[in-house]
Parts: sequence; structure tokens; C-alpha cells
Amino acid sequence: MAVWNVPLTSDKSGAHFPACGNQGLSLFPLSVWPQLGMALRLSPREMQIVQGVFEDRKEESIAYELGISPHTVNTYFQRLYAKLRVSSRPQLILRVMAEYLTMASLGMSCAQATDEGPTWRSAQAGAQ
Repeated sequence: MAVWNVPLTSDKSGAHFPACGNQGLSLFPLSVWPQLGMALRLSPREMQIVQGVFEDRKEESIAYELGISPHTVNTYFQRLYAKLRVSSRPQLILRVMAEYLTMASLGMSCAQATDEGPTWRSAQAGAQ
């Protein structure tokens, strides 16, 4: 079974890891991240990359935190962009936020997000 609630942590020391940590995660309640991952059909590792984006981390910082190479992080970005049909970090953020707002407006639970599969695209199609 996949582990969805695996936020990046700031327990490493150094200039790139401020003590306050996880600032971006406060945009959404922690319980929402697993729901977003399932609704967007992203893997746990892809969600860790997305969380890194919301924390405004650079590829090198995300790579260090996850114990992978910056090249691998870049590969994850390319896959995320393709999956979510975006082409930049700002678009990625908007896409994730749009999914969150769609879920919130529909009052979706985690089970609804995975079983019924409504996504931002399907909600947009229904609105037209």
C-alpha cells in the first residue's frame, strides 16, 4: 500500500533547511495532501516533489532531502508536467490548487477522490 502522507522534513542542518520548515505545507491541511495525491493520481514520491515545490525548494534541495540526485528530481518534474499537462512550476502550483479547490467545493472525501475519480479535468468538462 502506498504511503501518501510523507512530507519533506527539515531535520537536516544547513543553510538550505531553515528551522521553521514545511512552510508550504501550511497552504493546505496535512490531511489534504494524501487526497490530492490520489485525486491527481500521483505516486508518493511525486507528491514529495510537489510538496517541495510548495515549500519553494530548488531541485538540489529536494534531491538532498529525498536522498536522490538532482537529475532524478528533474526527471520527476518532467513526468509531473506531462501527467498534469503543465509546463512550469507556477502552472504546477495552479493545477494542484485548482484540484484542491474543486475537491473542497464538492466536499469530497478521500474515498470519493479515488473511487469515483473526479478530477479537475472532469469537473471542468462538466462545467462547459
